[in-house]
Amino acid sequence: MPPLLRHRPGAPHPAAPDCHSCALQGFCPADGGCPVERRYRLAKGDHLFHMDDAVRPCIYLVRSGCLKLYQLNQDGVQRIIDFPGPGRWLGADDIGAPRRHACALALNACEVDAVPYGRLMAMLERQPRSAELFGHMLSRDIARQQRLLAILRSSPAERRVAHFLLDRAGPAPAAGRAEAPAILPMSRQDIGDYLGLTPSTVSRVLSAFRQRGWVALRLRGFLLLARDSIAQLANLT
Repeated sequence: MPPLLRHRPGAPHPAAPDCHSCALQGFCPADGGCPVERRYRLAKGDHLFHMDDAVRPCIYLVRSGCLKLYQLNQDGVQRIIDFPGPGRWLGADDIGAPRRHACALALNACEVDAVPYGRLMAMLERQPRSAELFGHMLSRDIARQQRLLAILRSSPAERRVAHFLLDRAGPAPAAGRAEAPAILPMSRQDIGDYLGLTPSTVSRVLSAFRQRGWVALRLRGFLLLARDSIAQLANLT
């Protein structure tokens, strides 16, 4: 079983919050009414919540760091659902359920904002345009998950890893700008569990991409050197 919950909760959100890099920036009203109730600071190995925990009436927005969302079967074997990072939401699929359906574990130092669902909905009701943008954001996340599931059903290992790297690297940089390094705080075992591959297969494919000059591998990270080639392999171009 996972370790006991070890939250490092921050102080209640201040009246004048730091909005830098907050994914809610485009939704908040001009009067500064921030919907964030509390920020949690998690160290590597901390759980934000566990499977079967009682569901609080709030959803979580990842501000920084990366978490592992996973389930455990009756034998204690994990099934990894996702690796949510900055700007991603957690807990929206638990709304209305009595218990959490998964665990959320910090893979590195994370900051996560707790947003009461009722407060968020009240804010969006006052701002129809913000509600539309919020709906589009959730729709993009659902489409991303569906795309991944389609790839995992029948794709060869290289395509799965290529799609994973593109997802972790994020959007292509603007013209004239260089690729930014991307982090991989998860283990090869975790990547393999997520993609339905063995850790050795993940390592073999990454090494092949490096030998082709497509990626530069770093400790817990990578840099895309040939995004177009990887995108073509992932069938995303």
